Amino acid sequence: MGKDRTKLIKIVHPNSKIKLQKRTNLPQDRLSELPDEILVCILSSLSNLKERQRTSVLSKRWRYLFRNLVFNNSILVTLQKKYDFGEITKDRYIMTVSSERSKFISRVNRALLKLNPDDIIDQFKVEFCLNATYTSVIDNWISHSLRKKVKKLSLHLGAVGGTKYTLTTQLLQSYSLKSLTDLSLASVDVTGEVLEYVLSNCPFIESLHVQYTWSLKNLKTSAPLPKLKHLEILYCNYFQQIEIHAINLVSFKYLVKMTILKAVLGDVPNFVSLSVLGGYARYLFDSDCSISRSLSQLETLDISFISGIRFKRIPELRNLRQLKLGIYHFTNGFFNCTSFLKASPMLHTFGLKFEIDVETKKAQGDTYTQDTWDTYTHQCLKVVELIDFVGCFAEMQLALYVINKATSLERIIIHTKKLSLRRIFSECAQKNLTATAINNAKELGTRLAPGVELVIL
Repeated sequence: MGKDRTKLIKIVHPNSKIKLQKRTNLPQDRLSELPDEILVCILSSLSNLKERQRTSVLSKRWRYLFRNLVFNNSILVTLQKKYDFGEITKDRYIMTVSSERSKFISRVNRALLKLNPDDIIDQFKVEFCLNATYTSVIDNWISHSLRKKVKKLSLHLGAVGGTKYTLTTQLLQSYSLKSLTDLSLASVDVTGEVLEYVLSNCPFIESLHVQYTWSLKNLKTSAPLPKLKHLEILYCNYFQQIEIHAINLVSFKYLVKMTILKAVLGDVPNFVSLSVLGGYARYLFDSDCSISRSLSQLETLDISFISGIRFKRIPELRNLRQLKLGIYHFTNGFFNCTSFLKASPMLHTFGLKFEIDVETKKAQGDTYTQDTWDTYTHQCLKVVELIDFVGCFAEMQLALYVINKATSLERIIIHTKKLSLRRIFSECAQKNLTATAINNAKELGTRLAPGVELVIL
């Protein structure tokens, strides 16, 4: 195995028993076993439309994949990393982005023009830095996709500088939206009135994702949304109120700085997944709002960036199977984590994302030693995942608490802390940080019961 493929380290307790299974006959078509998202990315790399269409004869699995038009530029990802790490100047970065933008627009235009009149688009996705300067170009792309009865429409424009592209009702009114099942907008200015028009005219819409828009303040619709299953409002910092009636809503993801959201979701018997930021999470658990009355039916809960807050009341989460907590500065982190564990008797997977200063030797806030641990044990917890692990005192304390209380633990996965060079100032510091995190993770591994697997990434 080459040096560039040694990031994964597996450590198993010496007393554990591992059964090695013999390899069976593998399927011949391994490529078709990949998820649709990966296959679509492979097809998107083919610039020739006819080449993509030819893949439809490979098997039933590939029959309609060519209808997915996904456009992004992997060069920009590499370019962004080089800029972040100081390998290229800002002027060089801007010049290269501008050059790549022209090529990108031409590539999308060519692909759309080569479509036959009767062709249908299942998915049209654009990921690139485009602002309001390119309004006519983006409007044309949306119009073209709607004429082709697009089902999934995604605009992730990531505008840097200038005014963001604005999606208007005037553009949408010219086309039928009945085929649309999935709408995803990032760095696109869109108002609540426009989204209300979309929801009211998309009888089959199942997913709505809106991210990084400052013009969205309210989202209300009186029309029932029987097909809507997934709703995400991310980093729309002026968003204040939502009122929808989606009886089949499955998941709601709300990551906004506002600590209080006036939310009316109606009767949601299928609601099982919730993701929220810490401030609003405390409001949910400490109040009697619309969403808080559905907490007991959750199966997945993700609370990010708990910063110095302490939950006063955590109801019994008797259906919860997956829990992920983000801990920032760790103040009250121990108390919150243990409280959630005790409230979730059926929990199977517990994830912790640490946001602790890497120089901190002992985090401020509440800490516990083994002498003060209670007699509580968790009977169902099998997988513990530690994310951005450094191994400072507070992290080790909480990790030890969890693995000692989980009597059925099978695996602990540790993702060591990764920082950009801009933040830690030197490559040497990054190597030292990684080495320290791995050593602390190994030390944690010596505390595991026989048969528990430790995976360090």
